[in-house]
Amino acid sequence: MVRHGFKARPSVLAPSDKTRTLFRIEDADGRVVARIAAPDATRAMALFWRRQGCRDLAAYLPAPAPTAAPPHAAALQGSIDMARTRLGPRLGPRLGPRLGLDQLKLPAIAEQQAARSPRPRRGAAPVVAPVPGPVPGQDDLFARPAAPLPVSVPVPVSDRAPHGPAEPPAPRRQVTHLDADTVQLTRVHHRGLQPSDPPDSFLYHIAGAQRADAMLRDGLTLSRRDPLLLTERGGVPYWLSLLADDADLLDDAAAGIVVLRLKRFMVDDLIEDDPDSTRSSGTPCYFLTGG
Repeated sequence: MVRHGFKARPSVLAPSDKTRTLFRIEDADGRVVARIAAPDATRAMALFWRRQGCRDLAAYLPAPAPTAAPPHAAALQGSIDMARTRLGPRLGPRLGPRLGLDQLKLPAIAEQQAARSPRPRRGAAPVVAPVPGPVPGQDDLFARPAAPLPVSVPVPVSDRAPHGPAEPPAPRRQVTHLDADTVQLTRVHHRGLQPSDPPDSFLYHIAGAQRADAMLRDGLTLSRRDPLLLTERGGVPYWLSLLADDADLLDDAAAGIVVLRLKRFMVDDLIEDDPDSTRSSGTPCYFLTGG
């Protein structure tokens, strides 16, 4: 069989294995370059080219450093020593040159490490390896937790104690009369008011027609003994229903029901909560007492 200028010819020598034949691999000049045992010539040529490729690859690889040993040097040296012991004096001289055992000299890893490490001088103090400290950015798991430092919380300027005695609060405003124009007292049509209306910027008062006209003309007279009842927008329908059932109001020929409203922010400091009316109507109610 001829491939790429090399020929595979069977040799007259027969190997110990009866299933294979010893083939000679010759080059173009007829020189024998290898002998390979294989089942046939094709297999022998394939084994030859694989061996040739391994040799070419080894030629391109860089040579190992003289002081560095491969990681498997110790295991390989042990396998070689065991092979030499088991082969004995009969097979050792014949297979040794083929396997390259005579030329293979692997340095022992222990000897290289001993050669690289400096020997301590006599009388010198033993060298103690420094204990590695904690890595920056990583907490020491075995260190005792330090006591937490006191944290000073800044006190707002408004909460700090003033220098000197505290000023007394300003006295509450005392009013006995409010002008209608000052509180923007106006009449409101009650048909547009619903119990579901949300609170707005006004407070509402329900009165008869004659009293409502007097309030719009003369203003509001304030007294703690006879305060005015004010309610939110949603509470007007409830008080209208109560006044409609009042017999005295119905007997008045000129009577009518009038809803008045006034600005909330004008009387914020002059009103007080009415819990009873709030509970009965379900809407916040207030007393306009005048302070």
